[in-house]
Amino acid sequence: MSKGKELATSANDSVLAALQESYPVEQGGNRIILPRLGMVSQDQVEGKGKKMKVVTEAGTFYTDKPTGEEDPDTGKKIYKKTELGSEIEGVILYQRKQLKMYDSKTEMYTSSPVYDNDDEIVPIFCNKEEVKRGTPKELQANYEYTDENTGKVRSKLEVNRILYVEFNGEIYQMQLRGSSMFSFLNYTRKVLVPSVLTTFSSESKEKGKIVWNQMSFTPKRKLGQKEVEEVLQKIGEIKRAVDLERAQYSKDTIEGEVVSDQAFKNY
Repeated sequence: MSKGKELATSANDSVLAALQESYPVEQGGNRIILPRLGMVSQDQVEGKGKKMKVVTEAGTFYTDKPTGEEDPDTGKKIYKKTELGSEIEGVILYQRKQLKMYDSKTEMYTSSPVYDNDDEIVPIFCNKEEVKRGTPKELQANYEYTDENTGKVRSKLEVNRILYVEFNGEIYQMQLRGSSMFSFLNYTRKVLVPSVLTTFSSESKEKGKIVWNQMSFTPKRKLGQKEVEEVLQKIGEIKRAVDLERAQYSKDTIEGEVVSDQAFKNY
């Protein structure tokens, strides 16, 4: 028996089969707005030279919740960030995708709505205006370049993973990109993630002069029968919300930004 299947033996087979069917590998939809759960990938500092100090260490998890207030100048919602420490525990309920790119020259972001199917037609937005529309691969092809170090053709328009995570009784949205995203994808090959309580932590990585913390995922324990039934109920609620957004999506009434630009920088 594989490690992943061993972890999913606390609940009965019929409930786990329903959970396996409900947990999406690839599906479709658009926009669900939730408070954010994230991790700082590099030390955040203040000041310069001898006065520079680390205010938030790499590997620190945090929540980012709307306060209900808006910035009077920009009209954007104001969020309150709360640091949680270097390790947290939660249940990963659902995963989706989003295209995102930051242009350091123009300091502008290009992003798609959250989606699920690779054959789905999605738009991408820059500065709140639609730029192009097509399948994710078609859109990525417009931003291809050749990596000088490897010679491989890559795209500046990244595919990020968007996770819906139950943490401390609330559902949060978490964005993953880069090495943290691949760490998560490797985790999903071993574990039916909605069937376990996951420990989120990180490990230090280094490539040349770049140092960062990569998110790590470890199964803490198997969920019991009642817990899995509750997870199924929450997934059902999410899927119904996705269906509603899909209907909105088809009417071209969507907006471009889903995950904050600041959250994009933190991975």
